Amino acid sequence: MKKLWGLVWGLAVLGLMAQPVLAQTKEVDIVRVTTGAGYKTMVEELAAAFKAAGQRIEEMYGGHIGQMVAQMAQGSGANLVISDQATLEAVAKDVKFDQFTALGDTVLVLAYRKGIELKTPEDLLKPEIAKVAHPDPKAAIYGRAAAAFLKSTGLGDKLGDKVMSVSSVPQVLAYLISGEIDAGFVNRAVLRAAGDKLGGSLELTSGYPPIHMIAATPQGLAADPKIKAFVTFLGGPQAKEILKKYGIES
Repeated sequence: MKKLWGLVWGLAVLGLMAQPVLAQTKEVDIVRVTTGAGYKTMVEELAAAFKAAGQRIEEMYGGHIGQMVAQMAQGSGANLVISDQATLEAVAKDVKFDQFTALGDTVLVLAYRKGIELKTPEDLLKPEIAKVAHPDPKAAIYGRAAAAFLKSTGLGDKLGDKVMSVSSVPQVLAYLISGEIDAGFVNRAVLRAAGDKLGGSLELTSGYPPIHMIAATPQGLAADPKIKAFVTFLGGPQAKEILKKYGIES
């Protein structure tokens, strides 16, 4: 009887040990892509082009990249992330990735509302500049870049409580358009949506770590045929044109 119980216990343990391996190697039913709020429009366009080529894909949005990765850890079902590598590595404590596909590089942008003009970042120190905003530096791509820029240039200390943090890039843009803030840090992608609703913008090419945009695949899914098909598409000419349109250059 003891031997039989030992055999049953041993098989149960082996079964438990095998479960994670099965979960990692299970074929996905459909590609589910997610990204931060600042790149939602771009990824929607990429997904639409992928669908037009006869492929299936679902999109999952809802906040900055930190929030989307947290939802993945809670079982949202997303199985491919488009983000910048540094931020993703910083926020992905509970989600492991084993493939990073380079999409290209981009820059931080300082935009300002109508009615004022900034010729250099130092113009933020002008008396008429009362409020400057950036996305959440803990988990948003351009929040991290903006915080690093303000620190490296010394502007953060000089501006003091004129600087405020908001949730995401689209929120910074909304405040700029409404005139609630005077200047804000955003990306090239949302400037397309702004049209002529802003006073202008400055591209900032230094003072923060490079922004390398990637497509990241969770552990165990890189070899999945559906995932591979979308990653291959992202490296093709049609996707590159879309990425370029939103300020990501390979």
